[in-house]
Amino acid sequence: MQIILFRHGEKQRPNLSIFSDIKDVYLTKTGIVQIEKLGQALRKKFPSLIASDIIYSSHYTRAVQSADIVKSILNIKNSQIIAEFGEFMAYTNYQNPYEIRQHIQEMAMQDPDWVSPETNTSLTNILSSFQQKIIEIYHQSKPDIVLIASHGGIIRNFVYSLDPKFRPSDKLIAESKIHEGGYTVLDFDGQKFTIDQFDVHDYL
Repeated sequence: MQIILFRHGEKQRPNLSIFSDIKDVYLTKTGIVQIEKLGQALRKKFPSLIASDIIYSSHYTRAVQSADIVKSILNIKNSQIIAEFGEFMAYTNYQNPYEIRQHIQEMAMQDPDWVSPETNTSLTNILSSFQQKIIEIYHQSKPDIVLIASHGGIIRNFVYSLDPKFRPSDKLIAESKIHEGGYTVLDFDGQKFTIDQFDVHDYL
C-alpha cells in the first residue's frame, strides 16, 4: 500500500487568546492556491487517485478544507475525518505567553517519551495512534493507495520515527518545518513502513 501524506496549506494567524486552533483557523488565499497546485500535481503524478473512493483528513478545519479542495480536483468520491490524523501540540493553554508554549513544545519534540502536563500524553503516544489508524485502514480494505490531509508536525515526526536519519538535532527540531502543501510518500507492506519521498514541493 502506498500512503500519501500532505500538509494543509498556509493557515491564518488569528488572535491566540480567543480562538480554537482546531475549529477557527482557516486557509489563507495563498493556502488555497498551494493546495490547488498540490491537487494538480497529484493528478499528474498519481493518476490512480483520480475518481478513487476516499480521502482522509485531520479534524482541523484547515486540513478539512485542504482535503475538500484535493477531493474536488481528483474527483474523489468520499471523505472521512479522523482525529488521529490531527496535529501534535504539547500544550492546550493559549493564554500562556508564546515563550512558555514554545518551551513545552520543544521539550516534547526533543524527548518523544516526555508526557506533557497539559495534554497528559507524549509525542510517542500520538505517533503510535497515527500509525495504528493507518494500519487499521490497511486491514479494513487493503487499498493500493491512501491519501491523507494532515499537519507538518505529525508528518515529519512520523517520518523521523520511521527513519532517524531524517531527524534534525535537538537544537533544530523545534524550528524544523515541512512545506505547506508539500507531500510525503510512504510504502506499507502490512508489516513495515518505508519512506519513498519526503516533503515533495517542487510544484509550489
